[in-house]
Amino acid sequence: MGFLSMLFGFLLAVGLASVSAGPEDILIRISDLEEKDFGHNYPRHGLNLLYWFSREFISFDNNDNMQPKEDPKSEAYGFHYYGNKENILPSIRNLKNYSYYVVGNLYDNEDLPSDVRLPEYVTDEFLSSKKFDSNDQNNRDRIIVRRTPFGSIDQVYITQHYNYGSIYGSKYDQNNTYKIGTELLKQIRNMQREAFLKLFGPRSRNHYAKCHPDRQESTLDQYCSHKFSKGSTPLAPGPLVAMCYATFWLILACS
Repeated sequence: MGFLSMLFGFLLAVGLASVSAGPEDILIRISDLEEKDFGHNYPRHGLNLLYWFSREFISFDNNDNMQPKEDPKSEAYGFHYYGNKENILPSIRNLKNYSYYVVGNLYDNEDLPSDVRLPEYVTDEFLSSKKFDSNDQNNRDRIIVRRTPFGSIDQVYITQHYNYGSIYGSKYDQNNTYKIGTELLKQIRNMQREAFLKLFGPRSRNHYAKCHPDRQESTLDQYCSHKFSKGSTPLAPGPLVAMCYATFWLILACS
């Protein structure tokens, strides 16, 4: 009985650590991004947000460190502190003066001074879809950065809220949270925005109205061949967590 209890405690601790260890996938090339859900369709703004971040907000110094145009701590462009309460990112409890900041809430953008607002190409689809039944697709996408004690950025993540109307409310979707490698950021920096967006299929108001399943106007013609993003599902428990449950029931059976 004592051994089983100790085993259960150990497996539970390791299992929980594995659940909250942060995203395992690192996107290092544009083809990696093409396979993900982030901002692919009108009126989602994630791809335009990532383009702005890569091309206009960050630069690389002589030591290849990412330097922001404005300190995220200043809340320019709508950046604000993110406490990682969902545990979707690696813990920084033992990293002194490191912090996470998130950007991409377009409702915040409207109240900012004009010189520190996101550019129109990031917000256009959000504004044009306000009176359009888009089920809050127009404000789902976010970028999270890890700020160092020196004000530079050493890690970048993309994430998104769960689908509108899901039981998870406004939480970020761990299943669609990815670390962005500097290689990918540099690729995007060297592209024109139109060429970058073209890689991800059509993104117009008319295309959304005609082809999105929620609009009930979907057709099977070639115009609607592009797949829209599907609803998010929570991560399934990992094998270690499953072992914890099995050990727990074994303890009960032996007691």
